[in-house]
Amino acid sequence: MLKPDSPFKNIPSNTHPRQAFFLDGLRHAFEIADLAFKRLAAGLPALLDTQSKSALPKSFAPYYLDAWAFVDAVDRLRVLWKLQPEADGIPNPFNPASLESDLQAVRKIRNVSDHLAQKADQIVSLKASALGELSWVTVYSLEPPVMKSAFIRPGFLQASVNFQLNIPKEKLYVYGSVANILLKAANHTADLSFAHARLMTLAQFAESNLESMFAKGTAAKPYATDMFASCDLEFPEK
Repeated sequence: MLKPDSPFKNIPSNTHPRQAFFLDGLRHAFEIADLAFKRLAAGLPALLDTQSKSALPKSFAPYYLDAWAFVDAVDRLRVLWKLQPEADGIPNPFNPASLESDLQAVRKIRNVSDHLAQKADQIVSLKASALGELSWVTVYSLEPPVMKSAFIRPGFLQASVNFQLNIPKEKLYVYGSVANILLKAANHTADLSFAHARLMTLAQFAESNLESMFAKGTAAKPYATDMFASCDLEFPEK
């Protein structure tokens, strides 16, 4: 999503520390969201192969780890984008109001997750899952269209479960061999595929805008970044 030489990773040292802080936060949100989505997009279609071999995993936790990590990162990015310095000057369709509108569904399901215990009665009455329900479309071919719809409903199953098959009706946001990844929590549903596509265009805009802004400023070496260190521990003999 971000370029290897992204300006997010090369912030000039004469950038105000508060602005650099927001740029750093946005960078991490972009990177985590992209990593989580790519792992999810690679893992979900592979489940169909394991199903045909009667070798489904014992736990679906890895898929939900990536799905909810993506949701958290997207919502964090939404807030940082809104509160960053001079956010009011960002043009459509990348301004905070436009992003807020497009990512509203992500915000709603994150609120369900954040208040899971408080919403327990509502979720139980809906016969929904504590982790939410994941569904997607595996795309084998677009022309002619050859696809398969699948879903995961984790947790205990009541006598009857309410669930609607994932049948795409509008534009498909295809990534690799998967499209229309939906995460449902209580009575809210977010299209993760759409959210990822939205973030990709946002990242391109942000990088282009930053490159232009840094080029107009006084030349300065970039801040150092991503420090890693280790040390050996020595313990006195008893």
